[in-house]
Amino acid sequence: MPDLDGYEVCERLKADPKTRETIVIFVTVKGSRENIVKGFQLGAADYITKPFNLPMVLVRVEAALRARRSRDLAAHFEADPVEYQYTDPLTGLCNHHYLQRRLQEEAEKAFRYNYPLSCAVFDVTDILALDEELGPVSIDDLLVELAMAIRSFSRMCDIIARYDGTLIASILPHCPLDDAIAYATKILREVESTTFSDPNFPTRARLSVGIATCQNGRVVAPEYILGEAMRSLLQAKSRSGGRRIVARNVPSA
Repeated sequence: MPDLDGYEVCERLKADPKTRETIVIFVTVKGSRENIVKGFQLGAADYITKPFNLPMVLVRVEAALRARRSRDLAAHFEADPVEYQYTDPLTGLCNHHYLQRRLQEEAEKAFRYNYPLSCAVFDVTDILALDEELGPVSIDDLLVELAMAIRSFSRMCDIIARYDGTLIASILPHCPLDDAIAYATKILREVESTTFSDPNFPTRARLSVGIATCQNGRVVAPEYILGEAMRSLLQAKSRSGGRRIVARNVPSA
């Protein structure tokens, strides 16, 4: 930049309301304490001095983006504290409290209007680092990307939630068993063909899924559907290779 330096570029970006939220990361030979302090004072998200390692630069860029997403999510929750009670802060999906509440509602509607209701529970079975030196992506980053993948194959009426740890559950109204199996199969294929966090910590993941379907929502308790899906998941995870989907119809009461 012959006419201005990085500090002035950052200062101009932060002074303009239209570009104020732009994430700025300095990559420079100017590594003195005064230079670093000046960069952060001007609003930089990070300051990297040369010589640098490209993979580490990518790590810090991703960290800056993740920090911004976390701040945006926190601001949204502050504006709507009720929604915060039912949202998983890591993935942005619903949490298990919301899942259980909606499962009750959907089971009642399925019984009232006589349509099938399915529940699918996904869990991470294998994580494979494609670069042994870099290692695998963090489990938090992987869960964020898995949540996005599952959401992309789900309908507007489906309820997707991070149930616990690495478990992600889907409530699927108007979904018979065969359709639920097709839904899960598409997600497993998509995940297994995707390299996550590429080129930073390139990782492959494999999922297992348990599915339970009630033909009209009438069961002993709505939680029974979820429990049967969990039982199917345990059976799927115990399989060595091959198809990692176990599905069952839940008998009506």
